[in-house]
Amino acid sequence: MHEMGLAEGILDVVLDVAGGQKVRRIRLQVGKLHMVVPDSLEFSFQLVSDGTPAAEAILEIEEVPARFICRKCGVESELNHPPFICSQCGAPDVEVKTGDQMLVDEVELENGTKIRRIAVDSNEILEGHLKEHHSDNQDC
Repeated sequence: MHEMGLAEGILDVVLDVAGGQKVRRIRLQVGKLHMVVPDSLEFSFQLVSDGTPAAEAILEIEEVPARFICRKCGVESELNHPPFICSQCGAPDVEVKTGDQMLVDEVELENGTKIRRIAVDSNEILEGHLKEHHSDNQDC
């Protein structure tokens, strides 16, 4: 369940921008290519945020569709699953336009302050989580 690693990374970003203040709401934009199960991400976030200023925060997840541009004919298509080929000409040479992002769009603090647009590199989040998990297992 990669949602746990993503939740840990999101929490790190949220706590950093909140500066110790209580968090009321968190809005996320999650690209469809991450194949995140929203309920799993919400549950994972509840687990990792327990005992932090974000423990009672409402997590709002907006799923961003996967859109591609064909490098051969220039047509833009929405594709929901592999193979990612142009819907117009069938060429496999497509470029991701949207759907691969992980964005903390807004953090709303208890006092009403809203902090917007914090990009989260989901690959770095997962790599950091895997390194921590690996080092934890070696201590056994």
